[in-house]
Amino acid sequence: MKKLATLLSVPVVLLVAWGGSSWYVGQQTEASLKQFIEQQNQASAQSGIKQELVSYEKTPFGAKAVTKLSGSEPPLSELGDIQFINDVSNGPILFGGGRAVQFGSARIDTHLDLEALDAEKRQWLTTAFDGKAPLEGHTVIGFGGDASYAFNTNPLKVDQGGTIATVEGITFSGTSVADHMGDISLRAGKVDIKDATTQFTLPSLQLDGDITGMIGGQVLGKFDLKAPGVSILAEGTTVPMSFDLALQSDSGITDNAVSGKMAVQAANIQGVNDAVSKLDYTVDVHGLDVAGLEEMGKLQAELQSAQNQMIWSADATETPEGQQKQQELMTRLTETSGKVVETLFGKVLKTDKSRLHTTLLAESPKGKLNADIDLTYTGKEVPDMMALSSYGANDWAKMLKGKVMLDADKGMLPAGTEIMLTPLTQQGLIKLEGEKIKSNIDLAGDNVTLNGTQMSFEDLVKMLAPAGMGEAAPEDSADMGIPEDLMKQIEAEGITPEIIQLLEESDDVSKETVELMKQLQQMQQQMDEGKKE
Repeated sequence: MKKLATLLSVPVVLLVAWGGSSWYVGQQTEASLKQFIEQQNQASAQSGIKQELVSYEKTPFGAKAVTKLSGSEPPLSELGDIQFINDVSNGPILFGGGRAVQFGSARIDTHLDLEALDAEKRQWLTTAFDGKAPLEGHTVIGFGGDASYAFNTNPLKVDQGGTIATVEGITFSGTSVADHMGDISLRAGKVDIKDATTQFTLPSLQLDGDITGMIGGQVLGKFDLKAPGVSILAEGTTVPMSFDLALQSDSGITDNAVSGKMAVQAANIQGVNDAVSKLDYTVDVHGLDVAGLEEMGKLQAELQSAQNQMIWSADATETPEGQQKQQELMTRLTETSGKVVETLFGKVLKTDKSRLHTTLLAESPKGKLNADIDLTYTGKEVPDMMALSSYGANDWAKMLKGKVMLDADKGMLPAGTEIMLTPLTQQGLIKLEGEKIKSNIDLAGDNVTLNGTQMSFEDLVKMLAPAGMGEAAPEDSADMGIPEDLMKQIEAEGITPEIIQLLEESDDVSKETVELMKQLQQMQQQMDEGKKE
C-alpha cells in the first residue's frame, strides 16, 4: 500500500512541480513580451508601424495579452488600430501550437480580435477570408528571451469596384534574439490582381534572410528573394510582359562603418518585342559611419512623425490652437530637415571613404548595354540647409570623384531613335565606334575628362541639362527672376527682412520665388536660434 501510494504521488508531485515552475516562468513572460514588442517597434519606426501592449491578465498557467497595431501610412492608417488577442501558455513544457512538445518560458498563440473592429470592417474581413481567421500565429519565447515565431494568413479574395484581388496565403516565420538578430522566412502563394483591362500575377514569392543587426532603423544581414513568372498586362495591350525576378542583399559593419550590396535580376523577359530579355542591376555602398546612421535614423523617425501630424485642411487651422499646432509642426519639420542635412554631410558621409558603385547590364537578342557609375565622397565642409540651397555646379563637384562609363550596342536602341544620337555625338557626350555607343567620364573635383576632353564640371552640367537648367539659382539669378544687384546683396548680407521686402516690390520676381526666399529665411532663422540654444 505504501509503495502504491508512493507511485500514485509521482504524477501529483510532477503536476505541482510543473505548476510551480510554470508560475515562476510566467512572471518573466510579460517582460519578455514587452522587450519583443520594443524590438519590433525599433525595427519599424521609419515605416510608421507601432505595436503596443494594451493589457496583460495573468492566470495560474498563463495569461491573456491584448496587443494593438497601428500605422501612420496607408493601408494601415486607413484601417485604424488593429487589436490582437494573444493567449499565453507558461512553460517550461509547452503543448499544442501545431507542434510536438516544446520547451521554453512561454508560447503565445495569436489571432485577430475581430470583436474589437466595427461591424463594417468585421463583415469585410469575414467575406474576404471566407469565414476563416484572417491571421494565426504561434510564438515560443525561450528561457534566454529569444523567440521563434510562425504566422500565416488564410486565402483572401476581394472584389472592390470591379477590381478582383486574390491571395492564396502567406506564411512568415523566423527567430528573434537580442539586438534584432535572427533568421526570417516568407512564403507567399499566388497573388492575382485584375480588372477589365489590366492584370498583375505573382505565382509565388520566397524570401529567406539572416538578420545580423540594425542601424538607424535599417536591417543588416543577408537576404535572398525569388519571384518567378511575374506577369503584368498593361491597359491597351493584349500580350502580358513576364519575367523571373530575383533580389539579393548583403550588409554589415566593418571598422565602425556600414557597407552593403544589393543585386536585382530580371530574367526571361518576354512580351516587350525583344527590346530587352535580361536585366542585372547592382548597387554597392561603402563607408557610412555607424553613429551617423543611428542619428540619421532617429531624425528620419522625427520627420515622419511630424509629417504624419500635419493636417492641411480648413478645419485644422480655423482655431488659434489649431494654427499654433500647425506652425509648431512646421517649425519642427524645418529644424529637423536642417539637422538631417548637417548629419548627412557631417557624420554619415566620410571623406574619401564613403563610396557608391552601381552597375546596369541589359541584354536583348540585338545586343548588350553596360553602364557603370563609381563615385567617392570627397567633401570636407558641412553645409547647412541655407548654404546647400545656394550650391552651384562647382560646389557639388568638390564633393565627388570617380568615373561614369557607358558601353552599348546600337541594336539596343528602339527602332527609329538612332537619329537622336547625332546631337549627343556633336556635343561630345558620346562616341560612336562602329556599332558601339560609348562614353567615359572621369570626375576629379572641378576638373572633368569627357571622352578624352578636359573641361570644368560646370560645363559638363550645362551639356547634360536641358536648356534653362544646369546652374544653381544664386549663380544665375535670371532663372529666378532676381535682379543682379539684389542677388549680390543677398550673397553679401543673407536673406534679411529688407531683402524680402525688395523682392516683393520687384516686378521681375515671381510670387513663387518670393515664397521660396521667405521659407529659406525662416529656415535660417530657426537653425540659428537652435545653435544659440
